Amino acid sequence: MNQKLGNNIPVEGYCAPAFVHVRQALEANMAAGEEVGCAVSVTVEGETVVDLWAGYADPERTRPWQRETITDMKSVGKSIFALCILRLVGQGRVELDAPVARYWPAFAQAGKERVSVRQLLGHVAGLPFPDAAPIGSLYEPGVVAAALAAQKPEWEPGSQPCYHSFTFPPLCAELIFHATGRSAHDYQRNEVATPLGAEYWLGLEDAQHALCARYIETPGTPSLEGMKRNTASPLYRAWRPLPRDEDYNSPQWRRYAGHGNARGMARIYAALACGGTLEGYEVVDPAVLAEATRPRWAAMDFMTKRPFSMGLGFMLAGPAFSIGLGERNFGHPGMGGAIAFADPDRRMSFSYSPNRMSPVADTGPWATALIDATYRSL
Repeated sequence: MNQKLGNNIPVEGYCAPAFVHVRQALEANMAAGEEVGCAVSVTVEGETVVDLWAGYADPERTRPWQRETITDMKSVGKSIFALCILRLVGQGRVELDAPVARYWPAFAQAGKERVSVRQLLGHVAGLPFPDAAPIGSLYEPGVVAAALAAQKPEWEPGSQPCYHSFTFPPLCAELIFHATGRSAHDYQRNEVATPLGAEYWLGLEDAQHALCARYIETPGTPSLEGMKRNTASPLYRAWRPLPRDEDYNSPQWRRYAGHGNARGMARIYAALACGGTLEGYEVVDPAVLAEATRPRWAAMDFMTKRPFSMGLGFMLAGPAFSIGLGERNFGHPGMGGAIAFADPDRRMSFSYSPNRMSPVADTGPWATALIDATYRSL
């Protein structure tokens, strides 16, 4: 179905009649004029009840967003790195309380010999900075991994809650590689994305670049200012390997970072909302998932100065981000507004994937309106 609004913004896709409030919220978001393109998806009991997309894949608004359009979903992907490790835990190939160095021997430097997998997943490893990686070195093979192997913890591991804004993905990627012999990209594609038919990947193959919406930075976004411009911010120190002219559209970034769409992420989270299994495929052991979504800390985060609530690789319901009404909800936001989460009590998953970064430090108005509409529909 294709519906044209008064300001000629296309809205397409499927919406079950009971979830018409979500379509209406998306229409209102687009009519407000600040969104460029986006998708929203909701599942209940593993079944898709909302799969809508709207707007454009380019800032000039000449290329309509298509069903298969994908975009950079920012830190939403951190939860998928964590999911890969949790899957390995359930398979008995990694132990939560084992030292990371058991799997990655070079990690046993500078006081990190006893840093555990649990501490890494819980953002309490004390490793938010890759100080030995030169500015702009992100795409140089092995440089960030070597810097993290050599890094001295900023604090005694386990003592300081600190969102590992930059370092979480490369730390997880090295652990996955050393535990399996496969890259995080290959492991996630083969063990999560392909079996579920989920359009989300930890780095794209070159043929997929044509599917990408152009990502649009928005000046004034708090985390972006810290990462790229505010040299006094710990985010600037953390993100030193990122080339300062990276606009998140380069081929190198697309090969490096997680990309997908709301449909793909809602599909992955549908499995998590249903206890770890979807359509007979167990993505993660249910006991491991229960352990990972138990509260670990709720505190003011050192890195972003926001009140976070953390499990193991998943953010939990708390004051910094709106992730629905369920007390046991878990998921992950991305800078600028992208989000995915599971509501295990309602066996519901939700995801939203925009290509314009909203200048917000929380969930933002567009995702919030869609989340609120989803709960009105349940």
